[in-house]
Amino acid sequence: MLPKGFKVGGVRSGIHKKEGKKDLALFISDVPSSAAAMFTKSVVKAAPVLVDIEKIKKGGKFSAIVANSGCANACTGSRGKKDAEEMCSSIEKHFGLNKGSVLCSSTGVIGQYLNMPKFKSGVNLLEKALGVSFKNEEEAVLAIMTTDTFIKKAHKKIKVKNGEITVWGCVKGAGMIHPDMQGLHATMLSFILTDAEVESKSLQKILEKSVDDSYNCVSVDGDTSTNDTVIVLANGQSKTGKLSSSDMKKFEEALNEVTLSLAKLIAKDGEGSTKFVEIEVKNTKTKNDAKKIGATIATSPLFKTAVFGADANWGRVLAAAGRAGVNFNPDKVDIYMGGINVFKNGAALNFSETNAKKALLKKDIKVVVDLKSGKAASKYYTCDFSYDYVKINGDYRS
Repeated sequence: MLPKGFKVGGVRSGIHKKEGKKDLALFISDVPSSAAAMFTKSVVKAAPVLVDIEKIKKGGKFSAIVANSGCANACTGSRGKKDAEEMCSSIEKHFGLNKGSVLCSSTGVIGQYLNMPKFKSGVNLLEKALGVSFKNEEEAVLAIMTTDTFIKKAHKKIKVKNGEITVWGCVKGAGMIHPDMQGLHATMLSFILTDAEVESKSLQKILEKSVDDSYNCVSVDGDTSTNDTVIVLANGQSKTGKLSSSDMKKFEEALNEVTLSLAKLIAKDGEGSTKFVEIEVKNTKTKNDAKKIGATIATSPLFKTAVFGADANWGRVLAAAGRAGVNFNPDKVDIYMGGINVFKNGAALNFSETNAKKALLKKDIKVVVDLKSGKAASKYYTCDFSYDYVKINGDYRS
């Protein structure tokens, strides 16, 4: 369900070592689009991230995003940056796009150079692979996947004063997932397309807020990637014109719904995971306090392995909250695991271990931490740690 004026597609160029794996995707607009983006805050940034930051800072309109899997093009120095720039220029030349109007992303193994001859052979295949069908969407997302086990995409249609707007998004990510992204001041890549008419400055503000409550609230393993990127293109082809304040609010809500849906899918597809976990931290003094505690619990190996074993070990939850850097009174805290109150007013409860285990054996689990010290709250999304996580990452390069 692509927005009007966009085409997408994916092909196999041979960059990815796995035989038959699609590894090159293109997301292209019929007309130049407003753009907004957020990137990893890691000091170690991949070449495509550095190239995109420079382009977004300059402003202007953008027509396409090209992305590959199988090679992260990270820690590759000046050659890597030159290759990223050539990725963009090759697409511009082949599709007759304005110079500087293409953004790029890469995902895969760090420290390897991008095979440019294979990339260029893939560019020649992209034109016939582009389209607006369900199959085109799936092939584009398949081309950016690495250890993902399923396609992650979402869309939302909204009615506005002068017609209908569509927001469509996709994401890849299953490991090396703990996005910590900011604006312009295994990897997660997300590309969002909309036919709404929104200028870049407003789009950037909306995206930053949306990412803070979605992608920046998900963790698989606590490792922030060198390549984390979210890019939004808005081409205005819905022909609904400039949005009123009420319609802009609807657009913002639609974007939030898409990014949150995609963020949850990342946690559900965590490498080797067997369970999706939603952590709600509530009644804190500030939202940031709640988010800090949620992130610390979500990245605790002891908590995540307890969830895998269906063990209602509330001590691991409380211990993680206690080291999050937030001052609170532990004597007021309540903890719920799988809907069962296991800790109340700073003391353990005599709950049924059998019922708790049954609750924690479910695929979707909710953990609630109530600090009873304010009115703020935040949610964080993660998964368990299983034996397979170690297996997958123990031979990732082999």
